[in-house]
Amino acid sequence: MATPDQAIDHADQSLSDGGQSGVRSVLQDFAPGRLPTTIAVGVMLGLVNALLGVALMSLVFSGDLADGLAVGIAVGLLGSAAAALVIALTSGFAGMYAGIQDNSAAIIALAAASIATAVVGPRAIDTVIVMMMVTSLAIGAVFLLMGRFRLGEIARFVPFPVIGGLLAGTGYLITVGALDLLDFDVSIDAFTSELSLGLLWPGLAFGLIFVVAAYRDWPKPIFLGLLTVGIGGFHIVTRVLDVDQQESLGRGWLLGPFPDGGLEPFRAIGAIADADWGAIGGEIASLATVLLLVPLTLLLYLSALEVGTNSDVDVNDELTSTGYANLAAGVFGAPPGYLYLSDTLIVNRLLGGRRGPPVIAALLILGVALVGSAVLELIPQFVIGGVLLFYGLEFMIEWLWTARRRMTRLDYGLMVGIVLIIATVGFLPGVAVGLAAAITLFVYRYSRIEVVKHSLTARDHQSNIERPLGDAEYLRSVGDQVVILELQGFIFFGTANQILDRMKHLIQDIVGVRYVIFGFRLVSGVDSSAVALFERITLLARDHDITLVFAGLRPTGREQFADLLAEYADVVVEQRDLDHATAWCEDHLLANVDRPETNSRALPDGLAAKLSPYLEPRTLAEGERFMTQGDPTPGIYLLTSGRATVLLERENEEDVRLRTIHEGTVLGEIGLYRNEPCTATVIAETECDVLQMTPEAFEVLCSTDHKVAGEFHIFVARILASRVSHGDRTIQVLRG
Repeated sequence: MATPDQAIDHADQSLSDGGQSGVRSVLQDFAPGRLPTTIAVGVMLGLVNALLGVALMSLVFSGDLADGLAVGIAVGLLGSAAAALVIALTSGFAGMYAGIQDNSAAIIALAAASIATAVVGPRAIDTVIVMMMVTSLAIGAVFLLMGRFRLGEIARFVPFPVIGGLLAGTGYLITVGALDLLDFDVSIDAFTSELSLGLLWPGLAFGLIFVVAAYRDWPKPIFLGLLTVGIGGFHIVTRVLDVDQQESLGRGWLLGPFPDGGLEPFRAIGAIADADWGAIGGEIASLATVLLLVPLTLLLYLSALEVGTNSDVDVNDELTSTGYANLAAGVFGAPPGYLYLSDTLIVNRLLGGRRGPPVIAALLILGVALVGSAVLELIPQFVIGGVLLFYGLEFMIEWLWTARRRMTRLDYGLMVGIVLIIATVGFLPGVAVGLAAAITLFVYRYSRIEVVKHSLTARDHQSNIERPLGDAEYLRSVGDQVVILELQGFIFFGTANQILDRMKHLIQDIVGVRYVIFGFRLVSGVDSSAVALFERITLLARDHDITLVFAGLRPTGREQFADLLAEYADVVVEQRDLDHATAWCEDHLLANVDRPETNSRALPDGLAAKLSPYLEPRTLAEGERFMTQGDPTPGIYLLTSGRATVLLERENEEDVRLRTIHEGTVLGEIGLYRNEPCTATVIAETECDVLQMTPEAFEVLCSTDHKVAGEFHIFVARILASRVSHGDRTIQVLRG
């Protein structure tokens, strides 16, 4: 009989996370067999991230806003708990843990400092709280819209160096904020002061130990142990030195003091009326930066989560879940939050992915927000500063050091440049310069891609019209008069000049060019500057008596070139595809040209006479079918007059013209020799006279007249060899 735990595990496996009730899943995690590990991991996450929330709010409510630290911690922890609960219960990925984030807090801290210079007193605190509320609500709306319209792939359109530069710049801001919190000052007296001995040096050591632990992949419980040792060790040392809690608070070694009334976790709603909305409006650029950075970071983290857990994550569902989480956090005035990647990975690796631990962590943080002011006053300031220092350095090491191996020197230089601008000028200029530089770099790199995919002449590439031997030989002899340029990619001002240069070289290097075909089948789009450049190409062609043929234009391209095609109709023509364009040029080369008389008969005279007993003369009317795709083979046809088209019929799609055959050619030989159904449909374009050899007649020929059959086999083999040779020649040219 299965144990309760086995039954629960089986239930988990039989239900997808996306469809399973979040509440039911949490209740399963509180089953007796799971409860101890669920509580242990949940408490660990809660304690660590409660301290992180305190540290981030200390970053925002510092300096002139220090009087608002208590309420800032309260709303931050309350919002972080709300976000964690919503995501734990609604995420499609069991065990996902979330909370307020360091990158958004760093930017909000800059905006808060700016508000503090314009607004004074308690109203400044209310204004900052409302600013965080507005930001989180806006982020929530953005996430919901992205999830609703399936925009989860949007991060791929932002250059990696720009994202890296913004995150590394965020790390710099957090590091600077941590050093300010630790009262860092470059002077001998400051380094040896009483405050430094109890704040700066322990904070620096604490942060660096965390960095070492992170990059040596120490287990997560060790971080909790370090926090415990730091807090407990501080109180042991101060007790030995006979320094009580009140004296430690007075020296600035402990967090606080906090008001007797508690942390005021629900102040956000009342703050709306007292906030200075003009000051909030003045920080709209900073808030817009958060709206850009937070979604990009979340999408990067979700991709990393897929890699770290070797599983698929529905990005758009997670965007929706995170959207609701930020709406919940915003109601309480907390800054934006989203996935904690490392914590989610830990839950997945330790417990296989459970919703219970994140719920326990959220409830613990909620308890600290509601009744924890006395507990918070026991936390040393150096622990808060050390945690912030760790997060700031982690960002900078990850992006400025570790990520360098994944970048080119140019990309890495761009990322470093963004960080330097953020450090010296500001975050918003760093964003603007980074995006502008990335766009310029993209244009430069894309312009170096060869826009001409293939360059051929009609000597190497003929149309799919099968012509009499004499005509085919003549076209090959004058094939250099037709140049084919197959274009690719998006043609814009950076690449269009390649085409003009190629045109100039053609005129200089190839004598007697009469036609230039531009193949647009692989072109995704053309900008207005490229259209203007094509007009210069057209004028150049007119000066040298060259006709341009545009092949395979898409509907949008046809609209863009409509004026050029109309104004220069004597120079530019349009054909539906490259094959029709090549055929059009071939027809014009053959028209009114003195060339040797071609034999329009499909068979040599001597062989025709020997095969006459096995051939049946027929006349097919225009539109009549020689053969139909999928039907049994009707035998071989020798076309003595007229023209027919070979089509590949496709279900629910337009038929494809494989080739057009003229008098003096043969068709149906493959089906006859392999005794297979017809692979294509052949329709008479004009009235056609043919000689048909049925499969029955072919069998009689092969069984009764071996000599004539051998001559016929040689004749067919030469036809097939000629077609293969033509195809090989084209392939060799395409391979370069």
